[in-house]
Amino acid sequence: MDNKRFYPNIAIIITVILWGLSFISIKVSLEVFPPMTLAAARFIIASGILLAIFKKKEPKTKLEKEDIPKIAMASFIGVTLYYYFENNGVKLTTPSIASLIIATIPIFSLISEAIMFKNKLTLNKIIGVTCSLIGVYFIVGGGLNDLTSSNGLGYLMMFGAVFSWVIYNMLTKPLFNKYSQLAIVFYQIVFGTIFLIPFTLFEKTNWELLNKSIILNIFYLAVFCSAVAYYLYMYALDNLGASTTTLYLNLSPLVTTIGSYFILHENITKNTIIGGILVIASVYTVNLKISFKKDKIEDVAKFKKV
Repeated sequence: MDNKRFYPNIAIIITVILWGLSFISIKVSLEVFPPMTLAAARFIIASGILLAIFKKKEPKTKLEKEDIPKIAMASFIGVTLYYYFENNGVKLTTPSIASLIIATIPIFSLISEAIMFKNKLTLNKIIGVTCSLIGVYFIVGGGLNDLTSSNGLGYLMMFGAVFSWVIYNMLTKPLFNKYSQLAIVFYQIVFGTIFLIPFTLFEKTNWELLNKSIILNIFYLAVFCSAVAYYLYMYALDNLGASTTTLYLNLSPLVTTIGSYFILHENITKNTIIGGILVIASVYTVNLKISFKKDKIEDVAKFKKV
């Protein structure tokens, strides 16, 4: 493997590890910080770091006035609402289950696009959707039958995060015709952070429990997960293509599960393992055929540029 692919592969592997462990860090941080305060603290720090990167990479990029409402709406759903559901979900359930449910986002995106835009589901997509839904059944079991229980409500919150991200993707897609991914993410994180702040006024932080471990976890979420990992992801995406990076990211729940077992001593059940395998396999099934086509298109594009 030459350096042109070696370093991007290393970059996406590091990204997968950082994002996979983020669920564990969220779980630990929630012992002190309530969900919305945690999200706000994380993204205030991340906004500052991304501002420095954005100003260096794209100093002339400005947000057009007509796009502000679009960015604001996507920010509220993809940052504020998403992290309301995710942080509350992680608080009420386990990091491994939370990560596995989030891994179903590509599957629910396919279903949503098929319903809303009448996109045809090919055989591999139908197989992937079926496997994913069976996997979800194994993961949540009968937890959704009792929504008053901690697990049941936690599962519901995580699916709220999934559907928030699906809607966010639909709202964001048109913006890529005018702005870079860096510009979109920077502006959305800034808007999302602003929307998060009012919610923190209704939460109470357990400052007496604040210690070095919690501070380091907040630092990890803000700097490594929201800034460094994103930068590495952008680098990998640019050099490996969307399909290859997506396949790597599907391994994130595996990192979360292994990390939860060793760091939090989480009990991993047989159903979680079976469900996790089915969910990860389903996303691979959906993407593998697309991967070949996209890589070919990207190769042709690069060839034409040369």
